[in-house]
Amino acid sequence: MTDKTLADRLFRPFDRFRGPPLLLAGLAVIMVTAVLAAQTGLTTTGVVSLAFADPARPGFLVLLGQGLINWLVLTLCLLLMARRLAPAGFRTLDLLATQAAARAPLLLSVLYLSVTPIGESIRQLSSDLLAAMPSEPGQVMADAAYMVDAFLLTLFSVPLLFFLGWMVWLMFHGYSTSTGLNGPRAVFSFTAALTVTYFLTRGLTSLLH
Repeated sequence: MTDKTLADRLFRPFDRFRGPPLLLAGLAVIMVTAVLAAQTGLTTTGVVSLAFADPARPGFLVLLGQGLINWLVLTLCLLLMARRLAPAGFRTLDLLATQAAARAPLLLSVLYLSVTPIGESIRQLSSDLLAAMPSEPGQVMADAAYMVDAFLLTLFSVPLLFFLGWMVWLMFHGYSTSTGLNGPRAVFSFTAALTVTYFLTRGLTSLLH
């Protein structure tokens, strides 16, 4: 397998895969993500959000509901954009399938955080840095050691940032290939739909708690 073929499989998978099999695979990704997130104590209250759920851990059904809301709301927003802008007809099924499967990198993020030393380190470092933030005007962090904590948190977060960027790219790739939109029209309409979806899903997923 060449590097080009590997890159295509990772970053342009929807050039080859669409339809019902991809939809089933995407739904399986959403379900497995919910299972592992429940075990790890994570929550997905937003289309591109992943965070530790403190203090109460949501159960599997809540997390499954969050995943389905995030997927369906984004697909609906993209569908509304594409119906106005797409140069030709397209199958809604393909858009549903690609957006579900595009959430696979989120599953990798959950797997990464489920590794106990990594997840606990990120949780503790985040807590320590938050506690060290100035609480009054003019106050500064007293201990330079917190710079080390900030560096370690950034280091641990690099894979998460990669997975996030990969997921957003797959969402865009799925939107473009499913609808036939490309260029600035695809970029701007996708960005607008993702922005609207972010705020909608933050509100809708919060209703599940």
